[in-house]
Amino acid sequence: RGRQRARHRVAHEACMFERLTVCARVLVALLALGIATTGGKAQDRGLLTGRVTARTTAEPVPAATVSIEGTALRTLTDSLGGYRLVSVPTGRHVLRIQKLGFALQRIDILMPDEGTLAQNVEMARSALEIDGVRVLADPVGRARGELGTASVIESEAIRSQVAASLAGVLELIPGIPLSPPGLDNVQQVSLRTSPISGGSNILTDASAENISAFGTLLVLDGVPLSNNANLQSLGTRGELAFSSAAGGGIDLRRIPATTIERVEVIRGIPSARWGDLTHGAIIVDTRAGAVEPALAARADANTTEFTLVGGREFAGKHAMTLTSNGASTRSSGVRDDATVRLSGQLAHRYTSADTRGGASNMVAPRLTLDSRIDFFRLTDDQPEVTTLPGSARFSTSSALRVLERAELRLSDANRLHVTAAFERGEQRSWSRRNLVSGIRALSTRLEPGREVGRFGGGTYNTRVDIDGAPSMFYVRSELASTRRFLGLDHDLRFGAELRRENNSGEGTQFDLLLPPQAQPSGARGFDRPRRFADVPAFATTGLYIDDRFDWTLFGGARALVQAGVRLDMLHDGGQWFSATRDAVWQPRLNAELALSPALSLRAGAGRLAKSPSIAALNPALDYYDVVNVNYFANEPSERLAVLTTFVFDPANPDLGYTIADRIEGGVELRAGGSQLSLTVYYDRLTGATSVAPEGSAVTRDLYALENVAPGSGQPPRIVEPPIGQDVLPILISRSANNVAQNGGGVELTADFPEIKVLRSRISVQGAFARSSLFKDGIEFPSRFLEFQLLPSIPRVPYYDGIERTGERLLLTTRLVHHQPELGLVITGIVQHTLREVQQNIGATDSLAFAGYMSRDGTLTPVPLAERGRAEYADLRGGRSVLTDERRGDPDWLLSVQVAKTLPRGGRLSFYAFNALDRQGQYGTLEGLQRLYASSRFGLEVTMPLAGLGLAR
Repeated sequence: RGRQRARHRVAHEACMFERLTVCARVLVALLALGIATTGGKAQDRGLLTGRVTARTTAEPVPAATVSIEGTALRTLTDSLGGYRLVSVPTGRHVLRIQKLGFALQRIDILMPDEGTLAQNVEMARSALEIDGVRVLADPVGRARGELGTASVIESEAIRSQVAASLAGVLELIPGIPLSPPGLDNVQQVSLRTSPISGGSNILTDASAENISAFGTLLVLDGVPLSNNANLQSLGTRGELAFSSAAGGGIDLRRIPATTIERVEVIRGIPSARWGDLTHGAIIVDTRAGAVEPALAARADANTTEFTLVGGREFAGKHAMTLTSNGASTRSSGVRDDATVRLSGQLAHRYTSADTRGGASNMVAPRLTLDSRIDFFRLTDDQPEVTTLPGSARFSTSSALRVLERAELRLSDANRLHVTAAFERGEQRSWSRRNLVSGIRALSTRLEPGREVGRFGGGTYNTRVDIDGAPSMFYVRSELASTRRFLGLDHDLRFGAELRRENNSGEGTQFDLLLPPQAQPSGARGFDRPRRFADVPAFATTGLYIDDRFDWTLFGGARALVQAGVRLDMLHDGGQWFSATRDAVWQPRLNAELALSPALSLRAGAGRLAKSPSIAALNPALDYYDVVNVNYFANEPSERLAVLTTFVFDPANPDLGYTIADRIEGGVELRAGGSQLSLTVYYDRLTGATSVAPEGSAVTRDLYALENVAPGSGQPPRIVEPPIGQDVLPILISRSANNVAQNGGGVELTADFPEIKVLRSRISVQGAFARSSLFKDGIEFPSRFLEFQLLPSIPRVPYYDGIERTGERLLLTTRLVHHQPELGLVITGIVQHTLREVQQNIGATDSLAFAGYMSRDGTLTPVPLAERGRAEYADLRGGRSVLTDERRGDPDWLLSVQVAKTLPRGGRLSFYAFNALDRQGQYGTLEGLQRLYASSRFGLEVTMPLAGLGLAR
């Protein structure tokens, strides 16, 4: 490993090790206390019984599935609607009841230490007709098999949320700003991160939001989605824009909200089975199995959307599900921009156990197969408008994914899970724009060497086409085993996963004489077209072990612990059998102490790692076009330009994983129908990928000319050999793990009981996040170009990086008025932006420089105590960096939704985003911009299609 990377990682690991050690000591003490007080006694278990009936008719509901969330316990109701679950663990659980044609029911239950519990359930055709309907994430929910802080969003809340994509569903978790439903712009999610100021180039000006989005794992139906192979960018100097998430996370617009069944957002420390992440995991399940067919439509002034969903179970062992979605969003105003999405999925599920016989035949299937084929196509079209002649852009992104998941029950205690998937996508974009440049000499060489160049510049229209074809192969094998040892029941998971990604697209194409960069770049010249198919593939291997166990402590308290370790390896050569480029061990630990059914304490600590992208591992070559002769005559035929092209590979062989060390603690309280969750967290991320300037120099030959005769109509001739040489300093844009980010904050979620007289309930979500980002390395002033081209300037100063910070405090209050007998729900949402601050921190005085670069490319540091000496007077020019605090005015927006049941189980919704059209203001360098998007009003309707015979 490179020395700088090693020092960088060791220093931060030592700092985080102290925090992890303190947390581990607390948890070990907790475990020791539990063992000492229980002597290894297993938890008591009980019997849960009840009857499921229809709400309106009181008739029994047979063949409804009854289960305990987070366990393998489940059964079917008999012909009288009765059910019976044995060996239910002591403590608080969520009872889940579902049946085709009825709304999902989730009921909090408290299982006593001994004996039985009776719980009757009423089911309704629509969730709007159920008492206590939930329209937000569970404040104290748990992702399946996870102890880390998480938000669980069930289908009931998803259907109640006005959302065109997964991004809208995620607005139900703390700290996510509200946005109008639609497909207007690229949609990414940034967990536990505050926006900070930054540049416009995502490859050179890493921002906290892009780092967070890139480091957030998105798992769709058990298979990770990846943005590692997205190369839709012009590199470090591109001036043209593309509608792309390159350098960031997955564009969430690809996943329609109406086809989602369940979302789990792990905001804390995920278990060891999840890798390739630094900020959290989002687990998305789409609708599958027997689903009542329904057609949903939505329209407002900007967006139109249609969704068709239906599934049928047949032969007792098979189920087929079809989902399809089409949506279109057009911008308002003078532009005619449009975004169109098409998506669809065909799912087949097979279980070896026939469930047609009712509860007596409800046995765990020996084999379960889940097969899916899904497709999406997302198109952004921004045509030319009269106010911007010559400017237009277009992009389309599509992918076809095939996946297979298999679960084999080897015995009552052992299960084998195998997941395999292949995804192939296409990313085609083009952008054109009028650029203005001075007349300059251009070279079209693709290899090092000298050639006669051409003169170009002035006003010209440039166009760049980027054609990518990213693909990913993924396979995971996991053995889950339930074992009892040391007097405790353990849920063990051993797993391995392989991933290989590449991009076989045609790449970046443009006319070399009409380059996409017009700004002066000195000797650096211009980028060249690049074939993506020549970029090496990307392969990783992951191995993990995870254990979860719990026991009863003194006074009925319970302790739950989940511990694991993961090893991720990044390979050279794009093959799993090739050498290991980098490897990271990732210990993770979560613990929960349930002092009583009403009070729980939580803590967690762990390490996560994210691989660099293909673009960072294999950046485009750096071209430097050094002008040997630049004879410019009025007559074009008499002009002569001779250029020597130097080519450098800016790849960094030591580039490796980004490391995130995280720690959190929290408390959960349930009392009198209220639920409250408070979490405090601190994250430290090191080694995020960006670009570091590396000083160097090239030697330029100088030539004499002969036959210089204006009016001859012929260019002059160069005289060999060269008459001399000079040295030009240059900067190579080297990929590097040179960005560190600290983050911390507080999250609060509170759900209060219903106010009976008003038939209303209130929920509150608050999130404060503070982020600071520091790019290790050096920065050069704008006058570097002048230094490069003028031999009379002997040196130029360089500066240390700037720390960029941001703070955000959001408070979201939801008031839900519910009349179940009318099937009516009115939801009012007020989101307060109480604090929005961004600031750059760094020295800007005359002594701010850290050193200087000589003309031969040598970097010389200057100690602070010596910078005031007379010999450094030429370096003391001050630094032009905006360090004033930029603050947004505290403001709020109001959104309203009214949902009403329709005959035959349909639903009609009216929504108003930012109903009062409050603009909010946020300061920028150019002035003020809107903090909130403008008002948007619309209607949404869902109608069952049971008459088509698509469901059993």
